[in-house]
Amino acid sequence: MKLHELHARSLSSALGLADSSVQRMERLLTEGGQQGVVRPVEDTLSAEKRRELLEAVETLKRQVNEAAARFDLEKHPLDIHRVLQGEISSLWVIFEDCRPDRMKGYGQIFDPDVKAALEDTVNELTSQTLKIRALME
Repeated sequence: MKLHELHARSLSSALGLADSSVQRMERLLTEGGQQGVVRPVEDTLSAEKRRELLEAVETLKRQVNEAAARFDLEKHPLDIHRVLQGEISSLWVIFEDCRPDRMKGYGQIFDPDVKAALEDTVNELTSQTLKIRALME
């Protein structure tokens, strides 16, 4: 079945997001959790529950693939440079939003020492992000 170009783009975007989520779930279920600085994912699943969930995720993965095939959605490979550039841009925005001047809208005044430390930390994070971006060029 062939969709109108605009509908195909919309469905492609949705299935792309679904595919990313399915891959993350599959990775979590096969690797058993995830390291994280402030939000690690703890593995609290029994072996039986993990098996059941993995089977269900594999079914969903197959269904996502079948949906793409059913509507003749074309693959549009992404160059790794573009994907990494997008991640870098997102990181830069995330870090910039952590600046004390951007957080002042919460109605809480920063302790001057904490404000300075946070500003320094954000500068370090954005600086490293910009270094990574420069390596991409």
